[in-house]
Amino acid sequence: MISIIISSYKPIFFDALVENINDTIGQETSFEIIQISNPGTMGLCEAYNSGAEKAKFDNLLFIHEDILFQTNNWGVLLMETLNLPECGVLGVAGNPYYSFVPASWWNSKYNKTHYIQTFSEDNSVFNHKVNFTLGNEMEEVKALDGVFMACKKNVYDEVKFDESIKGYHGYDLIFSLMVAKKYKNYVISNILINHFSNGTFSLAWLENILKVRDRIGIFPNQTMDRTIEVENFNKLLIDLKKYNYTKIKAIRIILKYLNPTVLGYKDTFKIINKAKYLFI
Repeated sequence: MISIIISSYKPIFFDALVENINDTIGQETSFEIIQISNPGTMGLCEAYNSGAEKAKFDNLLFIHEDILFQTNNWGVLLMETLNLPECGVLGVAGNPYYSFVPASWWNSKYNKTHYIQTFSEDNSVFNHKVNFTLGNEMEEVKALDGVFMACKKNVYDEVKFDESIKGYHGYDLIFSLMVAKKYKNYVISNILINHFSNGTFSLAWLENILKVRDRIGIFPNQTMDRTIEVENFNKLLIDLKKYNYTKIKAIRIILKYLNPTVLGYKDTFKIINKAKYLFI
């Protein structure tokens, strides 16, 4: 029994998804679809909390409306996986490494993904199955992408979506990382979806990434990866410049995360010189 929660603003996508769910979820699975009409009137944290409060089943699935399921009888597969011991949130894209330097869930080394991406511009298709150990159907992660997130109701009740994170970015990061502090999150490969839009980056995205980092802190048992941290710091510098942060605000953020123990002294000096060039 699954409560499927969708923040919706495009009827053509929603109607196609409802038909697809009916065709693929499987006759053995009772389900409800909770549509939260959201033409830009609320952030996704608020929308998903609103939907979860209406849910009558113990298994919750939060999904974007611009997807289609490719796996038949996926309802049973989802419920079986959610019943695993210590299971937190399940997704189709995520990462076991959470950066000390503010960043989103993806990086060049640790991504775990399993989904189809169809790019609307030219209808090109990529089938992403990345960094799965041979023979594994699931990989443990910390952060998850919000295109598909499933959890038990009791897990949701402990954490819920943090409504201080406004808008449409960071809602997935804050929720999955908070759950990861108590449970085990996984990227799964036994359920395949096709996603029909690309992620977007903006000032609002960066602001929420910074807020999430402030709220989450670090995972103390995680070994720092200097290469990823330096890569993320260089991206952060570019984004601070790109989104026209004032010199004072940018320098405050830079100094907050400029940690030679994490970055290494050589790369710290390189970052300082780059920051001088960009902001001084």
